[in-house]
Amino acid sequence: MTAPSTSRTTITAAHPGAAGGGFVVRRLAVDDDAEVAAAHLAMTASRNHGRPWAKRTSLRELLVDLRSTSTIERLEPWVALVGGEVAGVGMQWFPLLDNTRFTWGEVDVHPRLRRRGVGGALVERIVDRTREDGRTTVLIESHVPDDAREDHPHVRFAQQHGFALANTEIRRLLDLPVDPPRLDQLARESATRHQGYRVESYVGRLPEGLRQSYCDCWNQLAVDAPTGDVDFEAESLSPETYLEELDRMTRQGRTTIHTVATTPAGEVVAYNDLVLSADDPDEVMQWGTLVRREHRGHRLGMAVKVRGLQELARVAPASKRVQTCNAEQNAHMVGVNEELGFRRVEAVLAYQRHVGG
Repeated sequence: MTAPSTSRTTITAAHPGAAGGGFVVRRLAVDDDAEVAAAHLAMTASRNHGRPWAKRTSLRELLVDLRSTSTIERLEPWVALVGGEVAGVGMQWFPLLDNTRFTWGEVDVHPRLRRRGVGGALVERIVDRTREDGRTTVLIESHVPDDAREDHPHVRFAQQHGFALANTEIRRLLDLPVDPPRLDQLARESATRHQGYRVESYVGRLPEGLRQSYCDCWNQLAVDAPTGDVDFEAESLSPETYLEELDRMTRQGRTTIHTVATTPAGEVVAYNDLVLSADDPDEVMQWGTLVRREHRGHRLGMAVKVRGLQELARVAPASKRVQTCNAEQNAHMVGVNEELGFRRVEAVLAYQRHVGG
């Protein structure tokens, strides 16, 4: 695989700028520590603007992403400069093993330098790269207040650039600590429904014997979880790429708490992943939860979430919040989260634009 170019001169485009003065869009110089730090500053200012619950990506986490190669996906980072200052950043991921008709994009513009056309130029650069790579669909997400889904500036921006709303998720927060007796009660109640299954947590990485069936569960999430009008295919995580991802996360200072439910034969049929960051220890991300269809109806979703929270209290007792997102129409998992005490804070709108191949 070829790593993204770090050249300051290739794939450069000048734009007049809506407010005058102009700006330049080019590939981010990922080997330039100062430029990456400036990009991180702009991204952080953008993501935190009006969102006190925003999960902060540290400079270390960003550097590892930018300077790593992966067999799973290719990352192409873009930067927009206004008067030599980093005003905006566009991150674009190209899946390499599955769902290869898509690219995923993220665009951030520093609040102080908005309304100059920077965001639009970055989005269109991402669209162009999607088309140039022979792919057909660009996916982006926008975070908006739950009561402003129709007329928020982010919504108008997406519509102006040809993106159609494809799915709506709700971000929820769980304040920590959760009352231990309450977790014990939920664990006991769910245990009466899943006799014969074993529920255990592992910090860091799973034992070798569980990795293949865990990957099988992980790969199914893309097709089992409600995704609205986005038509995903199953993913292709393998024990080898699982370890590759864990290595990258370790270098980022991230730790995963895997909680799995297994059958008497030792097959993982349900899982929940919590991800901790050494650089932002207050905030914990709940990355995924799945129960295989043929094993539903045994409260395994509740069981793995409760056990994960109990393990989190043991290994990171100072953590303050858990964040999660679920599709609005995923009534069962939303119900589990609400029973645990998660509260809704914003809507996460998924948009797609079909660009042809």
